[in-house]
Formats: sequence, C-alpha cells, structure tokens
Amino acid sequence: MNSFVQPLVIDSNIGVWSIVNGPYLEPKAIREWFSQQATIVVPGLWVYEVTSVVYRYGRQKAVDARQALAIILDTPDEIIHPDSALAIAAHDWAERLGQAKAYDAFYLALAEQLGAEFWTGDKRLYNRARQVGADFVRFVSEASTGGG
Repeated sequence: MNSFVQPLVIDSNIGVWSIVNGPYLEPKAIREWFSQQATIVVPGLWVYEVTSVVYRYGRQKAVDARQALAIILDTPDEIIHPDSALAIAAHDWAERLGQAKAYDAFYLALAEQLGAEFWTGDKRLYNRARQVGADFVRFVSEASTGGG
C-alpha cells in the first residue's frame, strides 16, 4: 500500500454492488466512486464473503458469476490477512457492537488500525457502529451525496 494515499476499507456489500445492482447506487456509480477515492483495503474475510455472495447470486440469475467475481476480487488494492492484534481488536468491536459473531467487527478493527474510513452497505451495522461512537463508519448512500 502506498503510504501517501489514504486507505479506505469497504465491506463485501459494496464490492458486490460494484458489479450487480444494489439498493443504493448503480454499479457504474460505485466503480466511479472507487476511482476517485483512496487506496481500497479489505480484511481477508472479504474474499470469502464476496465469493459466497457471487456464487449464490450466479446460481439464481443468468450471469457469468466467475467473470463478475474476478472483477470484484480485483477491486481492493490490498487484502490484509488478520493477525492476532486484528483478531483481538475485532473481538473487542464485536463486544462493543453487541454482535453474536465477529465477522463485521473485522472491518471496523481494520479501519481503526489503519486510521481509515469504513464504508458499508449494511444499514444496521452502520447505525449500531455510529451509536457506539465509531464516527469513521460511513454508509454507502453517502457516496452519492459527496461524503468521503
């Protein structure tokens, strides 16, 4: 990762919506938004999440899921594989958020570790994170209103 470029953490929703229609922005708008933003960084679990979603979507729709997946997987500039410090931070975030599982918390932990914004397409996660003081968490629809 280029140390002079501000990192930006995105969740799997935003990655998938960069190819398939999502509820907030057209795929083209998301790709344009990416090109105007900083370095895109994701935790390693992002790869598993987008693969699972695209696989399921490809089975339901007549799309070339493999091609879509290849494009999505090319989105991040850097994939950070969790170490013990990130796992412990994710554990702490899951606890603060009151979550039953720690998957989403890895995104917050990574963004916090990098001093980056975390952009999500999960409204409940966004709302809960903001409630507990995570002001670095942004919701995808903010990208269309000049946020970020």
